[in-house]
Amino acid sequence: MVGLATKRRSDYFQQAKSLAVKTKTWENLEKLMTAESKVLVKGLRDKQMRWDEYERSMIDKTLISALAGVYLGSNGKDPEGKMEKTWPTVVGDMLPPLGAFLDETQFRIDAGILRIGDKTMDFADSDIENVMEDQDSDPYDTGNPAVQAAIEEAKPHGIGSTWLGVATRVIRYLATPAFSFFNLGQFINRQEQGYKEMRRIAHHDKRTCADCLNYDKQGWQPIGSLPMPGRGCRCYDRCRCHIKYR
Repeated sequence: MVGLATKRRSDYFQQAKSLAVKTKTWENLEKLMTAESKVLVKGLRDKQMRWDEYERSMIDKTLISALAGVYLGSNGKDPEGKMEKTWPTVVGDMLPPLGAFLDETQFRIDAGILRIGDKTMDFADSDIENVMEDQDSDPYDTGNPAVQAAIEEAKPHGIGSTWLGVATRVIRYLATPAFSFFNLGQFINRQEQGYKEMRRIAHHDKRTCADCLNYDKQGWQPIGSLPMPGRGCRCYDRCRCHIKYR
């Protein structure tokens, strides 16, 4: 998978640039890729695409979205150079777990756990939001058993025994990492500009994990000594910390 992706690196860079120019902000990027995630999973479930087509699209869109986040974080200052610099990180962070997720999804389809053509559940925005909102805490009674089950499946190391669970996991590859990679592009930008210190600021609400609170308490630190949002914390890609520089 890594070898094939490397052969297409220049194509990914060009598509990431186009996507970044189109979306303009990481928020818009996340919103667009969330919508595309649902389209992808529905296409597979409803037999509108073959498995190999789905797998290829998953790999392509995951890498392109992450690179687009880096591009946006560069704020127009040598974005191509920053994509080149972060390429090993993008590939190393995203492809190994994505490969495992794809293998397990295919196994569950072959075993009949996930049924192709199953129309018993939809991908309503409200259901997706319930899962994404609550996936880092204990499941709560949403009144919808499919949503409640998908909350557990959507956690960082979950796979998904339902199509809603699969959809929420796909979003965690295509959409929610945009913020973390935006921060990575911004970090390289600030480093090149000569900033010396950084501070990771947590959200300070009931969904803020202990790791993020600990980084927040450390205050100003030498640049590069604190991990980016989504790294080094149990929030993973759902982290909402932001970074300040000086």
